[in-house]
Amino acid sequence: MLKVNNLCAGYEGLEIDHNISIEVGEKQIVAIVGANGVGKSTLLKAITGQIKLMGGNVEFNGEDLSNLPSHKVMRKGVVLVPEGRQLFPMLTVDENLNVGSSTKENRKNRRENKEKIYEMFPVLKERSKQKAGTLSGGEQQMVATSRALMGNPKLLIMDEPSWGLAPILVTEMFEAIKDIRDNGTSILIVEQNVQKTLEIADKAYVIEQGTVVMEGKGSELLLDEDLKKAYLGM
Repeated sequence: MLKVNNLCAGYEGLEIDHNISIEVGEKQIVAIVGANGVGKSTLLKAITGQIKLMGGNVEFNGEDLSNLPSHKVMRKGVVLVPEGRQLFPMLTVDENLNVGSSTKENRKNRRENKEKIYEMFPVLKERSKQKAGTLSGGEQQMVATSRALMGNPKLLIMDEPSWGLAPILVTEMFEAIKDIRDNGTSILIVEQNVQKTLEIADKAYVIEQGTVVMEGKGSELLLDEDLKKAYLGM
C-alpha cells in the first residue's frame, strides 16, 4: 500500500531523515522504532504532508503523494493520530468524532462508524456528551484514535499512542491496535514502548540518526540482543 522511496526530510534546510525507504502492506502493523530524536516523527510528518520532502517520494496504492497538503493526503485514505492527541478540549467526545468525519463521503457513514467505535471503546459511549478536555489521558487517546477512524482510513498512522498512559491502559491500547489491523486497516506506528510494539508488529524498521539501520519481523528484532543494546536502549 505505502511505499516510501529514499525519503529525505527536515526543517529549515536541515536534513533530519536521509534516504529512508519503508513499505507497509495490506492488513499489516509496521513499526518505526529507535531512540528519541532520530527522525521518526519527522518521517511521519513528511509522509502525511505536514512538511515538504527534500528528496525521494511517497507512493500510496500506486499514486504519488509527495508534497500533497495534509488534507489531500487524508482524503486518499492516509490518516494520522498525532503525538499528544491534539483534541478539541472544549468540544464533547461526540463532537470530536464528528470532526473526523467532516468530508461529504465520510458523513454518510458517520452513525455506522460511531457504532463500531463505541463497540471498540465502550467508555467513549458513556462519555459521548462530556468535553474532551475533562477526560483521562487514556480516554483522550481513545478519542484521538477514534477520530482518525471516523475518516475510514486505509492506512492509520500513529505517533506515540501510549504516551502518558498508565500501564494497564497501554495494554488496552495495543490490543485495540491489533483489533484495528484485524478489521482491515493497515497501521504505521512510531512508539517508544519498543517491547510491546515489536510484539505486535508484522514488520519493523530501526532508525538511527535519520537512517534505517535494520529491518525485519518485529518478533525477530525483539530477540536480537545486540540490536536492543545498540539502538533501542533495552
